[in-house]
Amino acid sequence: MANDFGHGDNLAPRLPLHLLVVEDSPDDAELCLRLLRKAQFDVEADVVKTPEEFSERLRTASYDVILADYNLGNWTGMDALSLLQKDKRDIPLILVTGALGDQRAVACVKDGVADYVLKDRMERLPVAIYQAMEEKSLRNGRRQAERLLAESEAKYRILAEVMPVAVFVQQQTRCCYVNRAAERITGYSQMELLAMNFGQLIQSKLDLPQHLANCLEGTESACCDETSIRTKNGEERWLDVTVQTFQMSGKVAALIAGLDITDRKCAAKGTF
Repeated sequence: MANDFGHGDNLAPRLPLHLLVVEDSPDDAELCLRLLRKAQFDVEADVVKTPEEFSERLRTASYDVILADYNLGNWTGMDALSLLQKDKRDIPLILVTGALGDQRAVACVKDGVADYVLKDRMERLPVAIYQAMEEKSLRNGRRQAERLLAESEAKYRILAEVMPVAVFVQQQTRCCYVNRAAERITGYSQMELLAMNFGQLIQSKLDLPQHLANCLEGTESACCDETSIRTKNGEERWLDVTVQTFQMSGKVAALIAGLDITDRKCAAKGTF
């Protein structure tokens, strides 16, 4: 026989759920747990009534979701949320409460409540928990991606700083990164180069400036060419340049790598 939530004979895998219930009514707490077990959750739950018990549990245990009544005698579910936020714990808190009123409900969600479920609509509780856990999983994924991106950027910067190749990152008409080799080859300081763009250095009348413009406009994804540049002290130097586009802060940017081939060019011309 199917249960109240459409699962037949408990054949579906049960979802582990470590729950903290903040409730001053033992009957209401038991109702929540019984309902969730029927909804295929494998529930482990701690039930607390006071702020002191709540804070102690946060210090000593880890939870997937917190269920809190709005009215808890001399404190509220929103007080529990404040303690949770003060502890900097990313645990979804769902209010399980009586009549709340639309304006107060919106204010609670705006303040950080994951969701709210009215006690006369308890059948929505399993869905609210599923959604809160999914949103938490997405947040964890974003944080992991941001951490990996930051680590990648740090490794890239370390590598770029020790490379003998001049590296420029340009977005629109300004450079937003240059490495030490770019300073050494051009004679300009980092601050001076960041106030310029790579095209201002180019002296030769080859196709590179147009290719670079196309890359920044998104009509080309990569190009390579040899070009001469004029250094700060007026010296001409030749670079073998590769341009590759990528997305940075939602906009097209160009990674420009220039290998100094001045000596090779001079040797080919017999000017040594």
